[in-house]
Amino acid sequence: MAILTKIRNRSGLAVGFVGLALALFVISDALNSNTAIFGGKGNSSTVGEIAGEKVGIKLFQQKYDEQEQIMKDRNPNQPIDDNTRNQLRDQVWNQLLQDNLMAKEYKELGIAVSNEELEDMIYGDNINANIIQSFTDPKTGAFDKNNVKRYLKQLTDNGDEKGKKQWKQYEDYLVQDAFTRKYTNLIKKGTYVTSLEAKNLYTNRTRTAELNLLALPYNQIADSTINAEESDLKSYFRANQNKYKERENSRKVEFVVWDFAPTPDDSAVARKWAADQAEQFKLAKNDTVYADNNGDAKFDPIAKPRGSFPEEIVGKLFSDSIGSVIGPIFKDGKYKIYKISGVKEDTIYYMHASHILFKVDGPTAEDTLKSKVKAEEVLRNLKNGADFAVTASTFGTDGTKDKGGDLGWFAEGQMVPEFNKAVKEGTKGDLKLVKTQFGWHIVKITDNKSKRLVCAGILERAIEPSEQTLNRAFNDASQFASASTSADEFDKNVAERKLEKRIAEYVRETDTYLPGYNDARSVVQWANTANIGDVSEVFTVGDKYIIAVVKDIKEKDKASFESAKTRVEADYRKDKKAEQLIEKAKTALEGATTLDAVSKKLNTPIVPTSSLNLENPFFANVGADNVFGGTVFGSTAGKLSGPVKGDAAVYVFMINKFNDAPVIKDYAQYKSEMDNGVRQRMEYGYLEALKDIKGVKDFRFKFF
Repeated sequence: MAILTKIRNRSGLAVGFVGLALALFVISDALNSNTAIFGGKGNSSTVGEIAGEKVGIKLFQQKYDEQEQIMKDRNPNQPIDDNTRNQLRDQVWNQLLQDNLMAKEYKELGIAVSNEELEDMIYGDNINANIIQSFTDPKTGAFDKNNVKRYLKQLTDNGDEKGKKQWKQYEDYLVQDAFTRKYTNLIKKGTYVTSLEAKNLYTNRTRTAELNLLALPYNQIADSTINAEESDLKSYFRANQNKYKERENSRKVEFVVWDFAPTPDDSAVARKWAADQAEQFKLAKNDTVYADNNGDAKFDPIAKPRGSFPEEIVGKLFSDSIGSVIGPIFKDGKYKIYKISGVKEDTIYYMHASHILFKVDGPTAEDTLKSKVKAEEVLRNLKNGADFAVTASTFGTDGTKDKGGDLGWFAEGQMVPEFNKAVKEGTKGDLKLVKTQFGWHIVKITDNKSKRLVCAGILERAIEPSEQTLNRAFNDASQFASASTSADEFDKNVAERKLEKRIAEYVRETDTYLPGYNDARSVVQWANTANIGDVSEVFTVGDKYIIAVVKDIKEKDKASFESAKTRVEADYRKDKKAEQLIEKAKTALEGATTLDAVSKKLNTPIVPTSSLNLENPFFANVGADNVFGGTVFGSTAGKLSGPVKGDAAVYVFMINKFNDAPVIKDYAQYKSEMDNGVRQRMEYGYLEALKDIKGVKDFRFKFF
């Protein structure tokens, strides 16, 4: 970033840039900009609505372009991918919410940030933490606000317009941050936890119950025994409609996939290419030009040590002469051909070793000796022919044990001195016992050390589907799409072609993926603008073709019987099971005065439960059951009670006693805990609450 480069160059400070970079990243226009941000007259050009006003696509895109340009200016060599674009769009949307929804809140509440406050945050008595971080001298750890003043003066004196623009963006961030802090502090100060609430929290945790119970779990009745007629389910749905309201907009989507992976013919073409290129590469006069023009990767002119190349070619690569060609080698779906283009000697050695580490378990000399004795025993076995890799996986105590102890190639000086010296002074095949700060190592020198560096031209080509393969898959998918103009036809054609149908139950407007397939935003965007039964065109998702059908639409705050049918049926069956079990329990309770008598009638064991508290009502053999837990603490001790319909079962029980919470004088600890929880929820939840209250609507999914 230019601002940080100037700070380093002019003030001699190595500035920590993370905080400042994050701060600058969230800035769009200046807080006091007079530019209109709303536009667009119809829904076709409306990205969203904020506080009753429409946000037009034209000006939304304009603000996005501004943000993207800021990012490009700051990181000119960093490509902007789809994930980054989505983050920038979220940033623009959030800034619109801040500038308009929140700006009205600030005005109504009389919240303001003066120029004097801004100066105070930059070089006054209450300096922002990001300013302190950016202008702290790393050598001394000292912050001097005079460095900030000098930097700002230099920006003005030197006429650095780019630097001044970036600083203005940063000031806007500081102002916005101050507004946010004032607002959140205000709403947090408006919260209050009473002493009674604190006492209840304490009591719910420490008052316990001791009881015996009989549990008749719902799963003891098979679902198949409960007859669920459509009319009964619909009646149940109407009676419990609020229970099935959707929390957000989503779609149920079903889809089929065509894979245009390379065919055997495509593999044969790549194999022939590799064989032909091996001969031609050998004859090439200019390796750089030839590699750049004929392979998938550019020529790398940097000479590298042995550990930089695949193990299967490194032997020949570091022993053959300049001009030698190795390959083609097939690995990871690619053919590679290596040509030795240059050889040089480094000033340091590169070494290859494996080890088995025996850590010292304790601080005493006896602990050290014990570890050494074990290492010596294992070393004798290795010298008698034991397999090193197997031994390492058995006795190793660090991350290399799963790799047979292999440390790979490493540069001289990379390891601790004792280890480095042992490997450097040895030859291939040596086994040594070495003591370091980490413990005792059995070291095996895997290869001889070398200073040799090799510059290799590399021709590589992945096996990719040919145009013919792509066309064949696309034509097949297109024919399917043409023959599937409705959901019924889609299902019929899937069955006839014996295709695998995939299901995405909840595809939200802002999702970018389908189950198992990333970067499926185009399909998601289509699905959230389509109607039930619509079949999509052919979408390209990675190296696949996808055709989708919308099977259901779930709208926020609405309940649909069809959408909720599975849940409705499960709840209906559960209630019917509860009715049966309650009647069964009532029959067993008739004439019974003890829980033991009921247990015998029901042929159900008594489960003793102790130390039950209201905050965590967990029952053996059943699990958590909040409904029954609440019933227990609202019941009377010494009385045979039930049947009670809980979350997981129907219960009959008798409370032996309650253990009252010990009396304490001060509930401040619990009051503080509740207060912190409420304030935290307020701090992170106020914007979502405001969006609901003000009717904020986000239609970005229709455009991006």
